[in-house]
Amino acid sequence: MNDALPPFVTFTTGAELLVKLGLVDSITAEGLRYHARKNPPWWRFGDREDQLPYVMVGPVRTMETGAFLEMFKEGPRRGGIGNKPKPPDPKPPVS
Repeated sequence: MNDALPPFVTFTTGAELLVKLGLVDSITAEGLRYHARKNPPWWRFGDREDQLPYVMVGPVRTMETGAFLEMFKEGPRRGGIGNKPKPPDPKPPVS
């Protein structure tokens, strides 16, 4: 089996790769698109001068795999809206 990384990822294949490599517990293509929209200073791909351009393959935006993975090794900005962690279950009384 060849474990070489693909040269480019889409939002869908990028999400799958992040989970496979253990960089995130779970994420979907929509989750990546959310980060692209809501964390523009952190997201490295786009049309601004300080961003890497998406590489269009037909109608699909792709991203260079190495730069994509580096974003998640550093981790996205945390916080904002979303589900907050549940508080831990209270410990049962000791008998």
